[in-house]
Amino acid sequence: MRFPAAICLLAAVLVCCKGDSVSAIQGLVSRILGEEYVKRFQYEVIDPEPGTLKDVFEVDSTKQDGNPVPVLRGTNGVALASALNYFLKYYCYCSVSWGDDGSGDQLQLPEPLPTGFPKVRQVMAKFRYYMNVCTVSYSMVWWDIDRWTREIDWMALNGINMPLSFTGQEYVWKKFYMSLGLNESEIDAYFSGPAFLAWQRMGNLKGWGGPLNDAWIEAQRDLQLQILNKTREFGMMNVLPGFAGHVPDSIRLQYPNSTFIKTSNWGNFNATYTGDVLLEPTDPLFMELGKKYYGILIAEYGTDQLFNSDTYNEMQPSSKDPSFLAATNKAIYDAMAAVDREGIFVMQGWLFQNTGFWTNDVIKAFLSGVPDDRMIILDLSAEARPIWQRTESFFGKPYIYCLLHNFGGTRGIYGNLDAISTGPITAATTKGSTFVGIGLTPEAIEHNPVVYDLMMEMAWRNDTVNVDQWIQQYARRRYGNVSDSTISANLVSAWSLLHQCCYVHDFSGNIKSRVELAPAITMGSTNWDTFTNTTIMVKALELLLTGCNDSHLVKVGPYQYDVVDITRQAITNLFADVQVMFGLSYQKWQFRNENSTTEFMSITNAMLEMISDLDKLLASNTNFLLGKWIEGARNSVQKESKEVQDLYEFNARNQITMWGYHENIEDYASKQWAGLVGDYHMRRWKLFSGLMLACLMNGSHLNFDEYENERYALEREWGMELTKYPTEPKGQLVDIVNDIHLKYISVKDSQITYTATQDSEMTGKYIYLFGAGYKTWTKDVNQLRYLCDINPTCYGFTSTGLAYNATGTITKSPSVTLYTKIPHNTF
Repeated sequence: MRFPAAICLLAAVLVCCKGDSVSAIQGLVSRILGEEYVKRFQYEVIDPEPGTLKDVFEVDSTKQDGNPVPVLRGTNGVALASALNYFLKYYCYCSVSWGDDGSGDQLQLPEPLPTGFPKVRQVMAKFRYYMNVCTVSYSMVWWDIDRWTREIDWMALNGINMPLSFTGQEYVWKKFYMSLGLNESEIDAYFSGPAFLAWQRMGNLKGWGGPLNDAWIEAQRDLQLQILNKTREFGMMNVLPGFAGHVPDSIRLQYPNSTFIKTSNWGNFNATYTGDVLLEPTDPLFMELGKKYYGILIAEYGTDQLFNSDTYNEMQPSSKDPSFLAATNKAIYDAMAAVDREGIFVMQGWLFQNTGFWTNDVIKAFLSGVPDDRMIILDLSAEARPIWQRTESFFGKPYIYCLLHNFGGTRGIYGNLDAISTGPITAATTKGSTFVGIGLTPEAIEHNPVVYDLMMEMAWRNDTVNVDQWIQQYARRRYGNVSDSTISANLVSAWSLLHQCCYVHDFSGNIKSRVELAPAITMGSTNWDTFTNTTIMVKALELLLTGCNDSHLVKVGPYQYDVVDITRQAITNLFADVQVMFGLSYQKWQFRNENSTTEFMSITNAMLEMISDLDKLLASNTNFLLGKWIEGARNSVQKESKEVQDLYEFNARNQITMWGYHENIEDYASKQWAGLVGDYHMRRWKLFSGLMLACLMNGSHLNFDEYENERYALEREWGMELTKYPTEPKGQLVDIVNDIHLKYISVKDSQITYTATQDSEMTGKYIYLFGAGYKTWTKDVNQLRYLCDINPTCYGFTSTGLAYNATGTITKSPSVTLYTKIPHNTF
């Protein structure tokens, strides 16, 4: 495959950035390890891999002034940082990861620093891409330069050399629109609020959450210049926003003879906020406006010759005609190349997931409009739903194998480490492959660091990874040296179990716990319920919690995070079973006219207590606080009026709850954060359970329409509130976790005893507590005891997860244990 433009581009960056590389890595060392460590390494800039011009890093040691020192070598700042990361991970057993105020780092560096090891040399994939177009709205929208600096350091350590750089583009767009004759009010009506800009930029949305504040637009422009200075110092190639043709409707008045396409409604929004217009790329005006736009963009931010343009994200062209499709994509590229002759068109491949429109023939026609060496496709979800395999490597276009993994910022323990450990290798070595790199494209970040840690190692690995062995090393790096060998072994075993129960599945959609979904009588199953092995997770958690006995370990940031995160997951998994009992208890009255009020109240109280305990747990860690998200929104315009600050707080609240005004994409971006769980979600569950209890007590049935109207009113009210939530953690983690462990895991505070009958279960005249043949998701005996305890009609349960609310005939059933309450009249 010929790919001269990209190779030349990379070579140019390597040459122009060599002078900044050493200062870039020294700055990173100072920020991450401390100023005193800067002189404890030797840094050398080396040439790229001969014949490929790929980045290379080396880790070595030498003597300096008679003393041994580690040597970091690399082709640029990113490669040098990759060498440092390798040294920290594999020689110091340390790790640098996401975490508020450095709480994700474990940097117990050995003294002296390791030396005398064999030289390591790793050749990196040519491109290492980072970010989804949604990431900047779901995770980064309120960041300041300090938080961006930390992220750029993390990017460099993980070898990323191709970040999406979307900050500050509204400054360019406003300048562009005003040059076309639009006025302030027309632009204000078009720009969405800060938390929703990603979808306005893609042509899905307009105006929702706006208008944008001029001071914010200018501040974002200044922030972008700072970001670009830092990324370019490392030698990163920034992907800047391209011209896709999505424009304000009012532009049609300026150009009445041009062809504009009314786009389809998106996200159930009405015409006020969606159904925007697209300037048809084949119209001559597209070239004229595109050239003007790129001229303004490059004048403001310079160019690294990479531009992202997604004209048809979650929408489709007006025609399937092959010549039209080729001409369309050619026009998008030509507008870019007219201003930057070395420009490369970077496109997300997400649109091709719509196989109803994008058949292989249609994809091939569309891509044919751009020269092969002038386009890079991001195979956005290659780890779960690869496009490269069914399109013969995008019919000759270079592509980057990407990990999507997360939708909307879902807080859950999940991912497919096994797929990550093999997928990129298969993609790179398949005959005829046009693979040129790997990428991270999550919609939101700061979760599941283990997934991203392994994925970025695949940028320099040439062979598949033994995940079982790798994850044991990961546990050691994440927590550091643990003096008690038993606890140390337990931590490793915990991660081995987490691999088995949580990190072996591809999740191809937005997944939520039932806590954060709109309450309902029956809620179906979620991916977590179906695929996460709750029983194994409980075992992993119990092993992890043995570390609470180590006074040093409980102060380690990653350990604190993992204890909260895994305990959180265990509670929300158990909540799924409680919610099923909750709904079935109501249905006894609804369908069988049984008086289930006492049972319903007992289960409801337990369910609400579980939500309260979850919120208390989340509040103990700085990484799970709603207050920080809202504070970030207000601080982004802290010098502006209270009215502007209130609007930006509304943006922050609305995105993680209603995501719109009514039946739009509600709860899509919800987070399990303290404050959001204990206030917003608690209010919804109290409302719903209160209405259901009233029905039980007065003999009526739930009016679902009235309930939804009350719920929407509650949600809108919360979205407009200005309640302040804590921005600092509260409570003692060990005490909180121990209380939760006693209540939901070990169930040691239970006042009810059970008799166990081996190799037995019930048959005959019995009633399943959960419905005929239904088994609980958890099979942990202690958690099954908890479920039976909180339901006064529960007679007993089996070790396989069958629960009963009436006696029957005890029969032999090998390897099954029957547990029954003593005395039986407790129900």
